[in-house]
Amino acid sequence: MFLPESCAVLVRHPALKGFACRVTDFLDVHLPEPVTEEAARPSWLDLRKRAAQAGLTGFDLPHAAVEPPHARGPAGEPGATADVPPHLARVAQGLAMFLAGRRDCDAREVFSSGHGAMAVRYGRPLVARAVLDRIVGGGELAGVASSEPHSGSDLRGLRTVAVDQGDHLLLSGTKGLVGRVEEATGFVVFCKVVGPEQAAARDADGAWLREVPLSALWLPTASAGVLTETTVPLGLRGWSLGYLHFDNVRVGRELLLGMPGDGRRIFDTHFSGWRLMMALVCLGAASAAIEETMARARRRSVGRTCLANVPSVVARLGTAAAEVQAATAWCFSLLERIGQDEDDVDVAACSAAKALATDASYRAVDIGLQLHGSEGYTRRTPMEKRLRDIRGLRIADGPNDTLYGVLAQSLLTESRPAVSLVAQRQA
Repeated sequence: MFLPESCAVLVRHPALKGFACRVTDFLDVHLPEPVTEEAARPSWLDLRKRAAQAGLTGFDLPHAAVEPPHARGPAGEPGATADVPPHLARVAQGLAMFLAGRRDCDAREVFSSGHGAMAVRYGRPLVARAVLDRIVGGGELAGVASSEPHSGSDLRGLRTVAVDQGDHLLLSGTKGLVGRVEEATGFVVFCKVVGPEQAAARDADGAWLREVPLSALWLPTASAGVLTETTVPLGLRGWSLGYLHFDNVRVGRELLLGMPGDGRRIFDTHFSGWRLMMALVCLGAASAAIEETMARARRRSVGRTCLANVPSVVARLGTAAAEVQAATAWCFSLLERIGQDEDDVDVAACSAAKALATDASYRAVDIGLQLHGSEGYTRRTPMEKRLRDIRGLRIADGPNDTLYGVLAQSLLTESRPAVSLVAQRQA
């Protein structure tokens, strides 16, 4: 099997072998083969609830937050949290995403707390406990509402506002395109908290809002005034996609995450790790595609020449394998650094790693589809679905051009201290 770097992670961190076995066993039972568009689509939300019953939804959170019964699996035996040392929680989450991606990119929501981690980490105790009960204990799903139709990845340009009314906020605006609009029990909403006088005097184009710091809040989907609208994406169709419309939604101040103005810190900390998770989902899919293509190359021939002996075929597969392995190594090394210090996240490197990984994964699957010939272009193989899904993840959570730009800007401004190459080799 083409799993060299994920195996290397287990060699470096043998404490995660039991956890990896639990995730693999779960997938072997509930999702034994890669998904094709021709086959019946699994009930992904049902699989997530089963993962919660198996204790596979809270292992990425601080152990102090995940108390029994959340930390336990079926029949009360120790759950996955017990298998994961606290400093390896992010690495474990990355392993789960990589293994899930080998079966299907839509399996990315089956394991871990996902975006609900923001509410648990930054919410008031009652909010954190309620979200923990539903997301970890009940296997429900949390969503995130950040981008807006007019602003895309420009966080400063967000125009969704929460008008401060003293004991509550009134939320207005539109978010899109947003994943999980039908499945999520609640959303982490990024917005601008303003006073009534500011809201009354605001201009139509919202330029003044660029100077208002970002805030975050937890919003149950069932709140009065929340309207949803769905659309059909090219790929990633296992979960709904669409828009959230907020019409003067009354939000208690206790639903704020952190303090007003903490939104950018919360966003950068969470999405640095989350981008690596999406990268590893794609890399898992790419590794499976490379394996399948290598097996086909051994079986097929061109005239009397085995496909595996054609130099151009060998070179393209080797290039794809090298790129996927290198990107996987970078992602796991960044997750290991985050595990050592959650407060010292290299936002620029995590952003670029996600871009590099999804680009490399797309190329690998594209080569695999090509070498499958006309069959690869059908819905009978997982190749075409992987290609569409990974294409979507090259846009989600920040388009790749933007993410490469984040690294370039960091290097140009020297916003992070350089790390000695000698010190890296000695580590």
